[in-house]
Amino acid sequence: EAKKDIIRASRSPVDDVIIKHFKVFQVGVTTPVAESWKPQDMKLKNYEIAIKNVCNKVKKQTNGVRQYVYQMKEEMISIYQNMLDDDENEDIKEQEQINDGIEYADDKKE
Repeated sequence: EAKKDIIRASRSPVDDVIIKHFKVFQVGVTTPVAESWKPQDMKLKNYEIAIKNVCNKVKKQTNGVRQYVYQMKEEMISIYQNMLDDDENEDIKEQEQINDGIEYADDKKE
Protein backbone atom coordinates (compact mmCIF):
# COMPACT_ATOMS: atom_id res chain seq x y z
CA GLU A 1 0.00 0.00 0.00
CA ALA A 2 2.79 2.43 0.92
CA LYS A 3 4.62 1.58 -2.31
CA LYS A 4 1.52 2.45 -4.34
CA ASP A 5 1.18 5.75 -2.47
CA ILE A 6 4.79 6.64 -3.28
CA ILE A 7 4.31 5.75 -6.94
CA ARG A 8 1.09 7.77 -7.10
CA ALA A 9 2.73 10.77 -5.40
CA SER A 10 5.68 10.69 -7.80
CA ARG A 11 3.49 10.90 -10.90
CA SER A 12 3.77 14.08 -12.90
CA PRO A 13 0.78 16.18 -13.97
CA VAL A 14 1.45 14.97 -17.52
CA ASP A 15 1.19 11.36 -16.32
CA ASP A 16 -2.19 12.22 -14.82
CA VAL A 17 -3.36 13.70 -18.15
CA ILE A 18 -2.21 10.63 -20.06
CA ILE A 19 -3.87 8.25 -17.58
CA LYS A 20 -7.11 10.25 -17.69
CA HIS A 21 -7.16 10.13 -21.51
CA PHE A 22 -5.33 6.80 -21.88
CA LYS A 23 -7.49 5.25 -24.62
CA VAL A 24 -7.36 8.41 -26.74
CA PHE A 25 -3.56 8.64 -26.52
CA GLN A 26 -3.36 4.95 -27.45
CA VAL A 27 -5.31 5.52 -30.68
CA GLY A 28 -3.89 8.97 -31.37
CA VAL A 29 -5.03 12.44 -30.36
CA THR A 30 -4.57 15.60 -32.43
CA THR A 31 -2.02 18.01 -31.04
CA PRO A 32 -4.50 20.88 -30.42
CA VAL A 33 -6.73 18.57 -28.36
CA ALA A 34 -3.79 17.17 -26.38
CA GLU A 35 -2.50 20.71 -25.80
CA SER A 36 -5.92 21.76 -24.49
CA TRP A 37 -5.43 19.20 -21.69
CA LYS A 38 -2.15 20.86 -20.60
CA PRO A 39 -1.97 21.52 -16.85
CA GLN A 40 -2.36 25.26 -16.21
CA ASP A 41 0.85 25.59 -14.22
CA MET A 42 2.96 24.14 -17.04
CA LYS A 43 4.50 25.90 -20.03
CA LEU A 44 3.44 24.55 -23.41
CA LYS A 45 7.01 23.75 -24.46
CA ASN A 46 7.65 21.70 -21.29
CA TYR A 47 4.31 19.92 -21.78
CA GLU A 48 5.22 19.05 -25.38
CA ILE A 49 8.60 17.69 -24.28
CA ALA A 50 7.00 15.57 -21.55
CA ILE A 51 4.36 14.22 -23.97
CA LYS A 52 7.06 13.35 -26.54
CA ASN A 53 8.75 11.14 -23.93
CA VAL A 54 5.61 8.99 -23.89
CA CYS A 55 4.16 9.53 -27.38
CA ASN A 56 5.33 9.81 -30.95
CA LYS A 57 4.21 12.84 -32.92
CA VAL A 58 2.87 11.35 -36.15
CA LYS A 59 1.48 13.07 -39.22
CA LYS A 60 -1.89 11.58 -40.23
CA GLN A 61 -4.40 12.45 -42.90
CA THR A 62 -8.05 12.45 -41.87
CA ASN A 63 -10.83 13.52 -44.24
CA GLY A 64 -8.25 15.02 -46.58
CA VAL A 65 -6.70 17.13 -43.82
CA ARG A 66 -3.15 16.49 -42.62
CA GLN A 67 -2.79 16.71 -38.88
CA TYR A 68 -0.20 15.89 -36.29
CA VAL A 69 -1.32 13.43 -33.64
CA TYR A 70 0.30 12.21 -30.45
CA GLN A 71 0.22 8.42 -30.40
CA MET A 72 1.46 6.50 -27.38
CA LYS A 73 4.68 4.55 -27.90
CA GLU A 74 4.20 0.77 -27.81
CA GLU A 75 6.61 0.31 -24.91
CA MET A 76 4.72 2.88 -22.82
CA ILE A 77 1.26 1.31 -23.20
CA SER A 78 1.84 -1.45 -20.62
CA ILE A 79 3.35 1.01 -18.12
CA TYR A 80 0.39 3.36 -18.28
CA GLN A 81 -2.06 0.45 -18.40
CA ASN A 82 -0.68 -0.70 -15.04
CA MET A 83 -1.02 2.82 -13.61
CA LEU A 84 -4.60 2.97 -14.90
CA ASP A 85 -5.44 -0.43 -13.40
CA ASP A 86 -3.98 0.62 -10.04
CA ASP A 87 -6.10 3.79 -10.11
CA GLU A 88 -9.25 1.83 -10.96
CA ASN A 89 -8.58 -0.65 -8.15
CA GLU A 90 -8.03 2.24 -5.74
CA ASP A 91 -11.31 3.87 -6.84
CA ILE A 92 -13.17 0.60 -6.24
CA LYS A 93 -11.65 0.29 -2.74
CA GLU A 94 -12.59 3.88 -1.92
CA GLN A 95 -16.16 3.33 -3.12
CA GLU A 96 -16.41 0.14 -1.02
CA GLN A 97 -15.20 2.07 2.03
CA ILE A 98 -17.78 4.78 1.39
CA ASN A 99 -20.52 2.16 0.98
CA ASP A 100 -19.39 0.39 4.16
CA GLY A 101 -19.50 3.70 6.00
CA ILE A 102 -23.02 4.40 4.75
CA GLU A 103 -24.18 0.92 5.78
CA TYR A 104 -22.54 1.38 9.20
CA ALA A 105 -24.27 4.74 9.65
CA ASP A 106 -27.61 3.20 8.62
CA ASP A 107 -27.14 0.37 11.14
CA LYS A 108 -26.49 2.92 13.91
CA LYS A 109 -29.74 4.77 13.13
CA GLU A 110 -31.88 1.68 13.61
